Amino acid sequence: MAAHAAAAAAAPGHLILFRVGEFYEVLGSDAPVAARVLGLQLTRRRQKDAADVPMCGIPAATASAAVARLLTAGHKVALSEQPPEPGADRPLRRMTPSTSVDSEVLVEGRPNNLCVALAEGDATAFAWTDLSTGETGTAMSSLNGCGAALARIAPSEVLVGRWPEASDALAVALRGSGIPFSNLDRPVPTPDQARQALLDCYGADTAERLQGFSPAELTALAGLLEYVRAIVGRLPDAMMLPRRAGMGDTMEIDAPTLRGLEVLSSASGREGSLLSVLDRTVTAPGARLLVRQLAAPLTEPATIARRLAMVRFLVRNAPVRTGCREALSGMPDALRACGRLSLGQGGPRDLATVRGFLERVAQAASQLQQATDLPPGLLTAARELAGGSSGSCGDLGATLRRALVALPPAEVGAGFVAEGYDAKLDAARQVVTEGEGALEALQTRYVGETGVKSLRIRVNTVLGYHVEVPAAAAKALGAEFVLRQGLANSSRFATAELDRLAAEHAAATETVQRAEQRIFEALRTATLANRSALTRIAHAAAALDLVCGLAQAAAEGLWAEPELSDDAELHIEGGRHPVAEAILDAASRSFVPNDCHMGDGQRLWLLTGPNMAGKSTFLRQVALIVLMAQIGSFVPAQRARIGTVDKLFSRIGASDDLAAGRSTFMVEMLETAAILNQATPRSLVILDEVGRGTSTHDGLSIAQACMEYLHDRVRCRTLFATHFHELADAAERMSDAICMAMDAAAGRHGDIFSYKVLPGRSGRSYGLKIAALAGIPDPVLRRAEEILAQHLGDAAEAPNSAP
Repeated sequence: MAAHAAAAAAAPGHLILFRVGEFYEVLGSDAPVAARVLGLQLTRRRQKDAADVPMCGIPAATASAAVARLLTAGHKVALSEQPPEPGADRPLRRMTPSTSVDSEVLVEGRPNNLCVALAEGDATAFAWTDLSTGETGTAMSSLNGCGAALARIAPSEVLVGRWPEASDALAVALRGSGIPFSNLDRPVPTPDQARQALLDCYGADTAERLQGFSPAELTALAGLLEYVRAIVGRLPDAMMLPRRAGMGDTMEIDAPTLRGLEVLSSASGREGSLLSVLDRTVTAPGARLLVRQLAAPLTEPATIARRLAMVRFLVRNAPVRTGCREALSGMPDALRACGRLSLGQGGPRDLATVRGFLERVAQAASQLQQATDLPPGLLTAARELAGGSSGSCGDLGATLRRALVALPPAEVGAGFVAEGYDAKLDAARQVVTEGEGALEALQTRYVGETGVKSLRIRVNTVLGYHVEVPAAAAKALGAEFVLRQGLANSSRFATAELDRLAAEHAAATETVQRAEQRIFEALRTATLANRSALTRIAHAAAALDLVCGLAQAAAEGLWAEPELSDDAELHIEGGRHPVAEAILDAASRSFVPNDCHMGDGQRLWLLTGPNMAGKSTFLRQVALIVLMAQIGSFVPAQRARIGTVDKLFSRIGASDDLAAGRSTFMVEMLETAAILNQATPRSLVILDEVGRGTSTHDGLSIAQACMEYLHDRVRCRTLFATHFHELADAAERMSDAICMAMDAAAGRHGDIFSYKVLPGRSGRSYGLKIAALAGIPDPVLRRAEEILAQHLGDAAEAPNSAP
């Protein structure tokens, strides 16, 4: 128990798996957690002079799978192994979800970034790495921009090296993102320590190779690398240089906006999100790239136009699109294979992954090379992909094809090297084969000499090779058979000749294993020597997969190519909500399209209308069309001309934050404050029901003040939906605002509303109509009608006054 307490102190926040013989014991408060996740029986460990301790046990043989399940559930795990010799310290191996490269832990289409955040004055430096792919990056962000930076990085875990001194912006962003975070469990490196850590990692010319990175970014990166070294026990081999992400070249979207617009997930999970509609990727790197693009769309019209040109070509040339998708389909994830190999956790199957990746890349390159009139982006992709069949990558692919069997085993030493690749290995294998033949011949001879037809030569880890006969036949064996073990139903013997043959076989087997290990290390080294080139090719394949998927979605949905510009206009004709349309299509129903025109004279739309008439759907629809256009996708509309948006804000719905002691209204106000403080004239703001979480008069006052601020001060494109119909009076007095309303008329197919957006203002919310549809009892509805009539009468008698 003292040793267990020492392990727990050395790995705070980790579930301790304490090795005792052939089991790992999980003790104390860790035991119920592990038992619940793993479905184990919770017992107690008895102690002589202390209270019993809760305990559950994990067989050492199944510990790897158990650890994977614990990590997948989000827990940190530390394995306390038995000491190598009496009196020695117990080795402690720490594992976290964000440092795992285990395929059972990783989500195929999502990155697994570990991030360090370091406040520096009025800014925050971020450094992150995905050990599973080797991709590393840094970024600087203002304190107000931390939410958008975290959404772009999409970390699995954040370690805070230093908090801002006079601001809670980073804490608010972290809590709003839902990302697990904690303090970095070691001091922030000094400048000298950071310089040395980076020198050790990236080599003597580190200063030149990392030019352009701020001191804060380099310090955060050094702290990140030292943390990885402490947790994993080493840094990856062949580490690639970090890439500095400029926050100004992508649209800023924070986590509440991504959630409110249901971009990456919805209340139902992935289904019902924009990602579920757009994702036609066929590779894991392509799926990860799509997720990154949706969290950080492009802002430069020329860059967007380059991607749209690729999508346009692939929409119009279905055979090229289909050929590329078939070539990429099933392409193994070479990035993650290299990640495992770089940490010494890879095996022969990872080498086979690289081999299969290069084969698929060659097929995709061939598809593009056969096409004519390729746009510049696809020409670049074709050139990059062709690199997989030439130069050092071509040599690597040829070597792996010669070296590996068709379906390699998971472990080295189990026969992963193809026959004919290495003469010494072939010779050693021949000796093993001959030894196995000699053992079979010896068994046949013993059966003949003893007359015991059931005699068998067997092997196990305790006795090694031995002769086994039924217990009743043991007396038939001669003096050369020496009893090694007697069981109830059988007896096991050794002979001098068997021991000699077994020793020769063991030596030959060891020679084969050493040869396979030598070959594996050579192939691993050759693969990692090409890691940068493989990564570049994988990124090109992911980009091709992305645009092919966008083209496939556009062709299926009959979407239109948007036009992007530098102005602050927004014109959508016949716009449709991509997710709602897909759901209705599946039910053989059609979506009602709507227009949206914003610019001079109508930068702010005040949208009123009944409940369930489609206000929130329309708001999300406009925002999603803008987002889709800026990732280079076609959009669900007849036509769309969009002035690029620098920041996208959405406040649709809210819930309380009990952990932080914040009510629903407080969360709503925090999100609204972030919008008002960060929006620029080039932003798009979506606000739904601001002020509804408090009293009517307070809510109305706050909503009008926010609307006026966005119109007069920020002057950005704003969609403002409300049930405060009094706001229409204020909107009509504004120079660049327009009142729009959801049509209250009945729709088709029995729909209670038509879902059309029309000019004007709504006079009613039709709440009682919705309450009746929901099944509110008739007595309650009748009483509500009486109270409503009374309120309307009182309002009519009151003197008219604008809010």
